[in-house]
Parts: sequence; structure tokens; C-alpha cells
Amino acid sequence: MIMPTGLVLVSIAVLAFVIWRKRYVAFAGYANWLVGWLGGIFLLTYITATPWFGLLLTEMLSSQVEGRVLEDPQDADAIVVLTAGMNNAGPVGWVPKADGIHRLAVGYELQRMINLRLPVIVSGGHTKGGQNPSEANVTASFFARQRTEVTPTELEEVSTDTYESAMQLAPVLGKRGARNVLLVTDEVHMLRALATYRSRGIDAIPAPALSLPVDLGFRAYLPSAYGIGLVSNALYEIIGLTGYLVSGKISFGDLQYQE
Repeated sequence: MIMPTGLVLVSIAVLAFVIWRKRYVAFAGYANWLVGWLGGIFLLTYITATPWFGLLLTEMLSSQVEGRVLEDPQDADAIVVLTAGMNNAGPVGWVPKADGIHRLAVGYELQRMINLRLPVIVSGGHTKGGQNPSEANVTASFFARQRTEVTPTELEEVSTDTYESAMQLAPVLGKRGARNVLLVTDEVHMLRALATYRSRGIDAIPAPALSLPVDLGFRAYLPSAYGIGLVSNALYEIIGLTGYLVSGKISFGDLQYQE
């Protein structure tokens, strides 16, 4: 949740105490202020847990994505797929998160449609410690038994975030002379990913792993786990973009496509 539940509970407890004390002390003004504060917290918590607000933030980010369009897909030189984390499933071992599975599925589908010899590079390092497998390995292994294509999947297993991914792959792609690089990630992550790769000299072509539209109807305005997830992902990207800009990892110019 954006506003922790604990804050709401503490507010309720303080409000109840003040109202109880009102019988003995003239705390009416404080009580009114606390009622307004609690109401504001409740309203903000409600809004930031709705799919409507999450979709609004997602659209705000995705609408800013600008990039090259490859007129002839056969001119593509490589497909880069960014991983999305992994979870420890106990006896099953490490498994990729659903977003990562979706991204790589899109990457493989692009390879199938364009050219089976087109390299797919899965980028994601040891985010859970060096003793555990890399995100790239876990995500690619999820598809391994279903794939018999001529070109094997290539793994970039050093990076732990988007910036490190661009740092690791920029020289590799440069040595190959790869100009037309299809970049696959979520639509909400695409703006930061494109900007980061541009900052390292790779003018990647956006190939977003789009989510299927969900007709929620009135439920779009009701708090739900789906809504919290959408808002959390969007805010994570907004904070990430801000951090990259402040730290100098990207510039405002990287956010825009320059022909």
C-alpha cells in the first residue's frame, strides 16, 4: 500500500483517545483537525489502491515513450529482454516472476516472426546473491524445455538493474555492430529502459510486452490487490526515473527520441 495501514490504525487510536479526553478537556479543535487528517489519509489510501489510478499513472509513463520504428523487421540485429525478478519456490527452486515470463515470451515470439537465427539476449544478474542463479538463467530455463530453435539464447548475468544492463550490453552490441536492437520490457518500464540504453549509446527500438486490456467496469474504482500492484509498479518507475536523472545516469535528452 502507498499509505501504510499502520498509519491509519494509529490515527484511529489517537482520534479515539482525543475524543475520549474531550469530556474533560476542550480538545474540540484538535479533534476536528484529526478527523480531517484521518479522512485525507483514508481518501488517499483509497485512491492509490484503485486500478483506475494505477492505469492513469501507467498511461502517463507509456505515453511519453518515443523511439525508432523498424520499417523492415528483417533488419533487426538482436533482441534484448530485460528480466523482472524471481522468487524462491522452495522445493521447486527459483522461478521467474510473471512479468519476466511475459517479457521473454514476447521476445521469443518476435524471434519466431522475424528470424529464428536472430539472437535473443536475456539480461539479468545475481540479484539474490552470488550463491543463487542469475535472473537471466532462471527466466531462460523456464522456456528451455519447450525450445529447439537453431540460435541458443544468450545470457547477460552480471547486471542487477537497468543501468548495469545497459553498461554490460553496450560494448557487446557495439562490437557486433548491432544498430537495430529490439528492447523488450513492460510498457511502464520502457521509458526508463530506453533512456538508460540511449545514455550508453544504444538507440534501441521499443518492443513493449503489452498487457492485455482488462474490462473492470465499476471495479476499476474499487481498491484491490490488482490496483495496488499497478500503482506500486508505476511509482517505482517514477522514483527510478527521478533517481537516474538526479544521479546523472541519464539526462532529460535521453528521455526523448532524437532522429
